[in-house]
Amino acid sequence: MKKAFTQNSRLLIIFYMLIGYIILQFIWWGYHIINLTKQLNNDQEYLYRRIWMISGEAFVFIIVITIGVLYVVRSFRKEIKLSQRQKNFTLSVTHELKTPLASSKLFLETLLNRELPEEKKIELLKKVYLDQERLQSLVDNILMASNVSKNDLELILEDVYLFDLINRVKNDFPNTHKVINQVDEELVIKADEFYFISVIQNLFSNAQKYSPKGTTILWKSFMINGKKYFSIKDQGPGIPLKEQRKVFDMFYRLDNEDTRSSKGTGLGLYLVDNILKLHNSEISVSAKEDGCELIIKLS
Repeated sequence: MKKAFTQNSRLLIIFYMLIGYIILQFIWWGYHIINLTKQLNNDQEYLYRRIWMISGEAFVFIIVITIGVLYVVRSFRKEIKLSQRQKNFTLSVTHELKTPLASSKLFLETLLNRELPEEKKIELLKKVYLDQERLQSLVDNILMASNVSKNDLELILEDVYLFDLINRVKNDFPNTHKVINQVDEELVIKADEFYFISVIQNLFSNAQKYSPKGTTILWKSFMINGKKYFSIKDQGPGIPLKEQRKVFDMFYRLDNEDTRSSKGTGLGLYLVDNILKLHNSEISVSAKEDGCELIIKLS
């Protein structure tokens, strides 16, 4: 990473040097043109017009090249950041794949090579099942992110009871937190259930990952100016104000100790944001001192 950073810095320095050289050459040739004009024509009024014309062109040239430089440098830095995120994503996915595969292999080897009581066998098989569920979820997210990025999904909209959907997803997750579902039981949304389940799963997973075990995760629904909303609130560290929009970018993860020590690929909230957009809905972050709240405005 340090080597790549040094190489990118060198490229920027060379680029700046080339731009500096072009500007100096432009000034140098402008100086010579003015001197040549003085030698060929002694008319002061004509000379002043030429100087103003050359100065104006020089000013426009410098403005244009400055805008171009700023655009190129900004694009270059964006590409560097995206490249680093993709690298982090690859490392995260590799880790996420290796961990359940290794643990499943270990559990299965134990079952094959040792005589165990029936209850112990069931316990190990449950762990293998959870590992496979984790792998399935990871693969589903990667495939769905690929489809969402193409913007060619065909949604099958139907009436979905949000309260029931949240309860179904909750039952598939480990019982590590106190989950309260205060969504209106009669709240019906028009959604593609297959994709909207992914929204609920990723919101749930995000809340579990970044809030201490045993704390409360609260789902609720409400109305504002006739518009339907629902939200999920956890008791984690929250999201800094300057990072709140970035967390919905592909591969983006907060660069702090909590995210480094937590599992994740940077795809969850990206998927949530894009699937909600396909449903003409939107998500926002509410900064709270006692946790993080993600608020979804429904269509």
